This record gives sequence, C-alpha cells and structure tokens, in this order.
Amino acid sequence: MRKESGFTLISVMIALVLLSVGIMALARAGGEVAAARTTSAVKTNAVAIARGHMEWLRSRPPQDLADESAVRVNTAGEIDGTGPYMRSVKRTTQSSTLLNVKVIVDYPRAKVPVEIVTLIYVPPVPM
Repeated sequence: MRKESGFTLISVMIALVLLSVGIMALARAGGEVAAARTTSAVKTNAVAIARGHMEWLRSRPPQDLADESAVRVNTAGEIDGTGPYMRSVKRTTQSSTLLNVKVIVDYPRAKVPVEIVTLIYVPPVPM
C-alpha cells in the first residue's frame, strides 16, 4: 500500500464554501457601514441646519417670531425648491414672558426628524 497525502476534492469544496460565506458576510457588513456613514453625515448636516436657523431666530426680536411652514432647504440651510431637507418652526407661548421655539428639520430617509428647542424671554410690555 501506498500512502497518498494531500487534500481530497470534498475538503477543498468545503473550504471554498466556508470562504465564500465569509466573503459574503464581509461584503454585506461593508455595505451597511457605508449606509450608516451616509446617514450619519446627512443627520449631522440636518443638525447644523437646525442650529443655524435657531441662532438666526434668537437674534430676532421676540415679537417678530412666528410659526414657519415647512420649506425645502439645501445643505447650507438656504431656501431651495429642490433641497433635500425640510425645515419648519413651531412657536408656542409658555407664559406671558416666555416663548417655546422649536426648529424641526426632516432629512432624507429619516425615521425621526431633528428637533432643537429653546426658550426665549419676552420682556413685558411697559404700561
């Protein structure tokens, strides 16, 4: 009898199946990482748009603040009819001297829009 060493055809096929499963898992993970990175960048930009608009609102006289319906804005926060983001403002009166102002930015593929809330003091009207 002679001893033969080496791999059998079945062991090579099993190794190829295991290798292909591993490569497919890596490819799927890479795709999910790329999608998460894109979503993160879009959400970060939505937060920047909301913060910028909130700062602009805070610089205005409190008496001039009003609700704003949803408008399309571009990545710089400027009004643009084809922009991917939707920005709106909701103002509610907390008390005679306090306003609750909320800036809402909806972004592509968002499950929950970005919301930034602040309270603004309104000085009482002198008599």
